[in-house]
Amino acid sequence: MRGDVDDQVLEGGPAVSAPPSPARSVIFLSHANPQQNTFATWLATQLAIAGYEVWCDTTKLLGGERFWTDIEEAIDAHAIRFIFVSELESNRKAGCLRELRLAFEAQEKHKLRDFVIPLKIDAFPFSAMQKPLADLNIVRFDENWSKGLATLLKLFERENIPKSPLAGPACVAEWYDRQLDRRRQVVVSDEVCHTNWFELRLPKMAKFHPFAGSAESLEKRASGFPYPHRLHGTHLITFAAEPEVMEHFGSDAPFKPAASAKTEAFIEGGDKALEIAPFDAANIVTDLVRQAWEGALTARELGTFELASGLAARFFKNAQLEKNRAYYRALRGRRAFRQVVGNKSKRTKEGEKVPDGFWHYALSASPQILPFPRLVLRHHVIFTDDGIKPWSKPERMHKARRSVCKQWWNKEWRDRLFAFTAELAKGGKTLAINVGGGQELAVTMAPMNFTSPWTYFEDADDGLDEAREIELIEDTSPEDDDDETP
Repeated sequence: MRGDVDDQVLEGGPAVSAPPSPARSVIFLSHANPQQNTFATWLATQLAIAGYEVWCDTTKLLGGERFWTDIEEAIDAHAIRFIFVSELESNRKAGCLRELRLAFEAQEKHKLRDFVIPLKIDAFPFSAMQKPLADLNIVRFDENWSKGLATLLKLFERENIPKSPLAGPACVAEWYDRQLDRRRQVVVSDEVCHTNWFELRLPKMAKFHPFAGSAESLEKRASGFPYPHRLHGTHLITFAAEPEVMEHFGSDAPFKPAASAKTEAFIEGGDKALEIAPFDAANIVTDLVRQAWEGALTARELGTFELASGLAARFFKNAQLEKNRAYYRALRGRRAFRQVVGNKSKRTKEGEKVPDGFWHYALSASPQILPFPRLVLRHHVIFTDDGIKPWSKPERMHKARRSVCKQWWNKEWRDRLFAFTAELAKGGKTLAINVGGGQELAVTMAPMNFTSPWTYFEDADDGLDEAREIELIEDTSPEDDDDETP
């Protein structure tokens, strides 16, 4: 029966395996490449530091000398334990399944006890693992890598797995030194660092319109007021002037003459007469800015998806832009585009690709007034079935996002941010939003930049081919069998 190693083999008693044959000394680590390269490299180096001879395709042999010509010989004749990193990809990739088959064949051929050790590293369910694995003792790394490593090392000690005199910290340091690309180093050179901060120019004056009726009446009558506003007791706080207020409320609305204050002074000092502290004043102005931004995007008919944080992720709907492309000026001034909406597909277990709606690059906005006014824009990817209405199930959205955006690196996100904001400004440098009272909230549609005196050479990660139509493909996982999402 399957169980956790912690529960079944580490609680006292004699060693569970006979002393291993001296001919076998290698711990063979099998995993899905490239999905689990980070984990596999970490585990291989940790085992080598602990003194074991380890083979992994990302590190090759650590702590020993290679005597085999192919993987089949390594597993059949030299491996003392076969570690299988069990997750979705490794349980269905042909290469991983071949290595697993070779391990079970070697175990049967040579009568090896406890030869195959599966590791659970994520939420991939036990029941979905390859059948032989589900019946073995499984070492769990899904909650804590450090705890899983400690369990695995304790297991090796109890099973008398021999250590290699060639292994240890020195061999790992030597391996790491060999991996370094000497061209990749920190150098003294100015580098422009682009942020997701967009400078705001606030309206100069804030208006405080006192209402002679009750707060409840004011709240009811303020519904639908077309300019950013906040209610504070019986006061309407806004940037809009009296004519605009009366146009909405009616000429007979019981308003007294409005007071005004410079917006910056209101943020810094609050309002003693209205008992508004500076902290609360900053929050009020922040909310007015948020309303203005969201109102401008609603006027452009952008789609909306409410995030768990309460912020709104805004996106262009399918066909809202020609060819779903947003144009911008690239870093060297040339005109470029980035696709911000595209088709999404899903690959079935049989390998067939079927349509599954649309993906949409999206932005959420967090106004921050102090220490200086700015709009912080954050990236998101939203999915729809019809190109308009977002999926209703957050878990479906989250699972798809994790699956399809693995090839999106810094430049993919950065360039879409540039393209999205340039499209909002319609090619201009500033998005001017009417907030009433003849005033505007001005959002600079180029991000704030900082210059670093240091730079480095980045890895040449393969990203998206921006010249082609970008279709995002989600792979089906075994959990989808129980997913009732249409």
